[in-house]
Amino acid sequence: MNPEVIYIGEAIKQKVSERGMPVAEFAKAIHCARHYVYSSIFPARNIDIDRLLLISNVLHYDFIAEFYLHQSSKKKYLVVLEVNERQLQTFLSNPALKFVSNVSE
Repeated sequence: MNPEVIYIGEAIKQKVSERGMPVAEFAKAIHCARHYVYSSIFPARNIDIDRLLLISNVLHYDFIAEFYLHQSSKKKYLVVLEVNERQLQTFLSNPALKFVSNVSE
């Protein structure tokens, strides 16, 4: 694996460890089995938005801002996500995010 690339699962595993949260407790909090965390969450290169929002809430860490909305002084990124109404409200309540437009089919 490229040392410059950090998969979302590795970052989640690191935050679980930093928080001192037992994996069994983390698994219960995100509504899955402990073995699923080890087999599917921690090695994940990507993760669906619903689960990522739940994990962010459980670990009190904004993975979306860190991995998908990263901004530096030189670059800005436009991220397009398909979300439901609940997810949209979560995004809109985050002052770090800039809402550009609402596109519906």
